[in-house]
Amino acid sequence: MFATEIAVLLVGLALVGCGVIVQALRTALPQAAAIRQALKDCPESHEVRFTVREVVVSYNDGKVVPLRARRAVSLPRQLPVRAAA
Repeated sequence: MFATEIAVLLVGLALVGCGVIVQALRTALPQAAAIRQALKDCPESHEVRFTVREVVVSYNDGKVVPLRARRAVSLPRQLPVRAAA
């Protein structure tokens, strides 16, 4: 009885898995066809424009903000080592 239940469960899960795969293919294949068509329709060359900008920084150009002084880190005191019983 238990083996039959497990077999029915596995067959059901296999059918659900196949359904998911079929649905994914039905969604993906038209999108792939659209991408292929867009690739065929696009021109072989594209115009590219770019601008070169230069940033010039001079000495003493900005305000220097001092950082807060850091306090020393206090570690917890170690307890004396006790002998094993």
